[in-house]
Amino acid sequence: MKIFLIAVVLIAVSFLALGVSIFFRRNGKFPETEIGKNKKMRELGIYCAKCEEMKSWKKSRKNRTPRLNPGKLKIDLSRLT
Repeated sequence: MKIFLIAVVLIAVSFLALGVSIFFRRNGKFPETEIGKNKKMRELGIYCAKCEEMKSWKKSRKNRTPRLNPGKLKIDLSRLT
């Protein structure tokens, strides 16, 4: 039981120590960890997975050849036999 109480106290103290700098800053905010909103990540050229996926879809759409409508194609199949 003593070990459990010591562990709980240590965890509580560590949480308080981590929060002290956030509580006592003027604009105490947690650091932004989301990739899409983090300025440092964007400066390095790292974007969120959703943004990267949208970029790749846009590139693939531009490079795609137009699809042909098979109903409008006139192919004479009698020559093949």
